[in-house]
Amino acid sequence: MDKHAFTITYYIKNALVLLFYRVFSLIPVSRRIREEHLKRNNIAWESYKTRFSKDIYIEHQPALSEFSYGSRYGADYNSCEVVALYNALVAMGNKPDFPTLLERFEHKGITCLGAFGTSPFALIKYMKSIGYNIICYTYKNWMRICSSYNDSIEITDFTKEYVNSKDYNQYNDFINKCNSYIFMSYNNAHTIRDMIHTMCVTKEGKYYRTHNDYEGAKCYPTLKAAVDGYKDGRSRMILIIGIKKI
Repeated sequence: MDKHAFTITYYIKNALVLLFYRVFSLIPVSRRIREEHLKRNNIAWESYKTRFSKDIYIEHQPALSEFSYGSRYGADYNSCEVVALYNALVAMGNKPDFPTLLERFEHKGITCLGAFGTSPFALIKYMKSIGYNIICYTYKNWMRICSSYNDSIEITDFTKEYVNSKDYNQYNDFINKCNSYIFMSYNNAHTIRDMIHTMCVTKEGKYYRTHNDYEGAKCYPTLKAAVDGYKDGRSRMILIIGIKKI
């Protein structure tokens, strides 16, 4: 049985959550405010890079309080999707500029002027526009393909006979062909009041590391374990995006 079968978030359909993000990200922050924020964020970015000069990725969202994102919010509150995108781009070998990304999504993608972060559809559209292929799974489809891939056993020609070959191939392709991942999750499967958080997962050798997870950038043996392990298993994934080079 699904471990979240009797939780509140189980009855809130992913399609409804994603529809909310699609519809309420149509209103941009005004051009005047975006320009003001870009100037302010450029200064804040130089300060941030000095304080965390040893970090390749953005791992400290609470330290982004000097950045503005949205009509009346600090990036420490609502920029997790943009942070996840930044980290994914870094993992893919790019050198993104964080203030520029914030300004872009204030124009196209910010949800309820920042009250609910950024639409995942805006992230997907942006990544496609710069030349990446995208594979997405919502929670139920992710659970379906993962159910045919047992992390505790070695998959061989013999054990493949005992799993759904189509689902196994989907999971196997996802982890082998994608170079980095972004996943959106409820912080607490038992209540929506704990809100939603979005993170990047990168490959590090045989392991998968979750960035900006408020848990010290934990490392896991599999991608499935990384998604399931957020908040020590108390969370529930909404959407996972795999990013691969063309």
